Amino acid sequence: MKRITICLLSGLLLFLAFSCKPEHKQKRVLTLGIRHESNTFSTLLTKESDFKVLRGADVLKDQLWADVFKKAGIEIIPTLHAYAWPGGVVERTAFEDFKNEIINSIKNAGHLDGIYMDMHGALQVEGYEDAQTTLIKEIRDVVGNDILISGSFDLHGNLSPDFVKNIDLITAYRTAPHRDGAETKARAAQMLADALKFGWKPHIEYVVIPMLVPGEKSITEVEPLHSVYAQIPDVTKTEGLIDASIFAGYCWADLPRSAMRVFVVAKDKRYSTAAKDEAVRLAQQIWDSREKMVLDVPSGSIDEMISKSEEYTSKTVFISDSGDNTTAGAPGDNVQVLDALLRHDSKNVLVAGIVDPEALKECIKAGKGKKIKMNLGGKVDTVFGKPLKINAKVLFISPDSVMNTNRGAAVVETDGVKTVIIKTRRSFVEVNDFKEVGLNPLDFKIVVVKLGYLYPELRDIAPVHLIALTSGFCNLDMRTLPFKNVHRPCFPLDMDMVWKPI
Repeated sequence: MKRITICLLSGLLLFLAFSCKPEHKQKRVLTLGIRHESNTFSTLLTKESDFKVLRGADVLKDQLWADVFKKAGIEIIPTLHAYAWPGGVVERTAFEDFKNEIINSIKNAGHLDGIYMDMHGALQVEGYEDAQTTLIKEIRDVVGNDILISGSFDLHGNLSPDFVKNIDLITAYRTAPHRDGAETKARAAQMLADALKFGWKPHIEYVVIPMLVPGEKSITEVEPLHSVYAQIPDVTKTEGLIDASIFAGYCWADLPRSAMRVFVVAKDKRYSTAAKDEAVRLAQQIWDSREKMVLDVPSGSIDEMISKSEEYTSKTVFISDSGDNTTAGAPGDNVQVLDALLRHDSKNVLVAGIVDPEALKECIKAGKGKKIKMNLGGKVDTVFGKPLKINAKVLFISPDSVMNTNRGAAVVETDGVKTVIIKTRRSFVEVNDFKEVGLNPLDFKIVVVKLGYLYPELRDIAPVHLIALTSGFCNLDMRTLPFKNVHRPCFPLDMDMVWKPI
C-alpha cells in the first residue's frame, strides 16, 4: 500500500511538473516607439534618415519612465524607439523598417506581461490609411489580447477608434507649450505597473469633439482651457478611474481622425459609466468654449507685426513666423518675413533661422568676414515662397565639430538684419540654440522664430511676443486650408454646426 501511495504521489508530481506553465515571478515589459507629428499639407517627405533611433540600453538612459519600471521590480525589454522632428508624412519604407524591427523583437522577446508605447499620436505614413493602427494591430497579432498595452502621447495626437480598441491605457501631455513630457511618460509606465500589480482590466471611454484647433489656440496656461485641464487631477481621484487626457489634436492633418478628444481610463468596465460621464462633462465644457479659443498674444500680418514692434521701444519683441512653423511640420525655408524686414528697413533684428544647406555651403566657401551674394530659401517650400536675393556678410560659421552634425549653421548680416542659416530643419526653441551661434536673443530689438507659440524657455523670458499670420503649411486659419478628408461637420470649417457629446 505504501509503495502504491508513493507511486501515485510521484506520478502526480510529474503530471504537475509537465502540465503547469512555468511561473514568471518578475514581470516583463517590452518598450517601443515611433514618434512623429505628420503634416499632410507639407510637400516635404520625412525620411528614415530624419529619425533619431535608439535601441537597447540607449533607450533607457536618463529616462524617468524607465526608473518607474525598475522601482516596481519590472524587467524592461527595450526595442526600437524612433523620433523625428515634425514634418511631412513619413516615407513608407522608413515606417515599415521600424515596424518590422519592432514586430520581430516582440516575437523574439519571450514571455511578456505588458508593452509600453512611447508615441506622439499624429503619425501619418505614405500609402497607409492609419499606420499607428497598423502597428498596434500587428503587435496584437503577436501577443494576443491579454497583454496590457500602455501608451504615452503628445496632446496633439489624433487616435482613431481602431487604435483605441487595441490599447488598454492612454495618457497625454497636460501642458501646451509642453512642460511635462517626462512626467507623462512616467505616468504611462506607472499606470501599467499598477495595472499589472493589482490585476486591473482597464477600460477606456472617450468622446470625439468635432473641432480643428491649432496649438496656438489651445494653450493650457490660459483660459478657456486652463480651467478645463486643471480638473484632470480631480477626475483621476474618482473611484475606479485611473487617468484622464484631453487631446487638442493635430489640426494640420487632413484625415478623418483629426479632431479633439477626451479620454478617461477606468480600472475595469464596472466603472465605465463614471468614466463616460467625466469624458462627456469635459467635452461639453470644451465645446462651449470653442469660440473663446483664440491666440493669447497680438497677431496680424507680418507688416502689421513689424509696425507694432515699434510700440515697444525698450523691449525685445519675439515675432513668430507661424505659417512656416517647423515645430508643426513646415519646411522652414520661407523668407517672406526676412523680405518684409528688409522692406521696412528694420535694424537690430535677428531671423532664426532659415533652412538652406546650399546657402550654408556658400557661406562656408566664402569664409567668415567675407561678403557674398546668394539666393536664400524658397527651395523646398515652393508653394508659399521663393528664393530671396540678398547681399550679406558672413559673421559666424559653426566649428567643424558642429558643422558635421545636424546643428551646423552660419550667421549673415544684411542691412542691419542678422539671419541664421541652418543645415537641417529645426527651430530655435531654447536660449542654448542661440548661444550655439554666438548670440543672445535679448540683445536684439526683434527676434523672428519659426514657431507658433513660444516654447517654455523662450515664453518665460520673452518681454513681448507677437504672432505673424504668415502663409504656409501651418496656416493658423483653418478655413484657408484645402481640407478634403476630415469628418464634417467640423468647427471652425462649419461655424454654425450644432453638436452634443454622446
